[in-house]
Amino acid sequence: MKRIVLIFLLINNLCFAQDERFVGNWSGSLTFQGKEMDILVELVTKDDILEGSMSSATQQFKGLALSKIETDGDSLGFTVLLAGGKWKGKLDSDNLLGQWVQGPYKLPLNFYRVDHKPDIVLQSRVQTPLPPYSYDEIEVKYTNDRDNVVLVGTITIPKGQGPFPAAILLTVAGLNDRDQSHGAPQHKPYKVLADYLTKRGIAVLRADDRGIGGSSGDLFSSTIENFAYDALAGFNFLKSHQRIDSLKIGFIGNSEGSLVGPLAASINKEAAFIVTLGGIGIPGSDVILDQTESFGGSRSRTNELIQILKTESEKSVRLQKLRTLLTQSPSKSFMLPKSIDDQIALFDSPWYKFQINYDPAPILQSLNCPFLAMHGSQDPFVSPDKNLNGISKNLQLGGNDEYSIVKLRDVNHVFQDAKDGSPLLYSTNENSFSERALIIIGSWLEMVLQD
Repeated sequence: MKRIVLIFLLINNLCFAQDERFVGNWSGSLTFQGKEMDILVELVTKDDILEGSMSSATQQFKGLALSKIETDGDSLGFTVLLAGGKWKGKLDSDNLLGQWVQGPYKLPLNFYRVDHKPDIVLQSRVQTPLPPYSYDEIEVKYTNDRDNVVLVGTITIPKGQGPFPAAILLTVAGLNDRDQSHGAPQHKPYKVLADYLTKRGIAVLRADDRGIGGSSGDLFSSTIENFAYDALAGFNFLKSHQRIDSLKIGFIGNSEGSLVGPLAASINKEAAFIVTLGGIGIPGSDVILDQTESFGGSRSRTNELIQILKTESEKSVRLQKLRTLLTQSPSKSFMLPKSIDDQIALFDSPWYKFQINYDPAPILQSLNCPFLAMHGSQDPFVSPDKNLNGISKNLQLGGNDEYSIVKLRDVNHVFQDAKDGSPLLYSTNENSFSERALIIIGSWLEMVLQD
């Protein structure tokens, strides 16, 4: 699942317009969950084409292009296709009075004209490590020979000959770079985690997902099983590295990565440890049903969709049933593509169908290596109690007594400290990775990896 940030993941689009009254700099303020966010919109014309950009000092983004700018008399509107949101309002003297709509949220957002565009200064995230580093950081490339996929990433290794234990970081769903970057300016939680662990004597390998950065392949035509073999390609790369202890290599995965790591470890029993963050311990279809309910959707509608995907083997019939369902009962989720065609393509993809048919029970029961399952209490995507209980139950059934279960108060799905776990707030949260979680992961790894 790739994260969607409140407001402002915008893609380019142009609109023909003749009305110069909208041209200029417009300043406004949006209040969400008690937080006030300044918004600056700049509208210009180029060859009678109205173009626009948006910036925010509090949200820390600058010059993002508006999409689908439309004017009609005194009315102005623009759409944020990627985030599934839109603003619409009317010109009233030197004010633009309107509303921002995104998913279930309808928020007043008015603008007033300003003569001079404020200078937006972008700050770097406090936690993001900057060079020079106290360890070696090396760009690496390795191949999943089974799928003929090349993975490109970074290994961070403590100074010295070693050999050092090592962790492989596995990302959440969606297209992620090696740092699992999100937000503006970007949170880089996996860079923070790698820095922390490497300073504690543990080498870390993190790679770009298939189809992003330097890595080849196509993410959505792949499945969690394919990603497990990508992880094992990283495992084999580390085993052959002269500064890595081949007997002390394991996996750390967040969300979808929490499925990939255990599956990889069930294929290759040499894994020394597994850490799951926001991990899944119940069938994938149940997780999706819980997510639907958590975000105010129809559980019965989602269950009908799942049953179509699970039971209808004839593709043409399956696609028609999906179209009928999605047309008669449109989704209001801001996390899904806007068009029905794109939704059908997503739901009928190998990636999505593998998830709804996936049962982690037999995988978890097959594992005997040390296992740390961590969850944040503010996680609307993966129910903390249900899934931690599922992980614990299945590890016990498999005879694994070397596991730890941790539930962290006020931590969200991507392991930021957060009082509210909404993905709409990821960008505004102060830290990229909870310091409490870092300490627990580091201390636990030192304990299980000691000679």
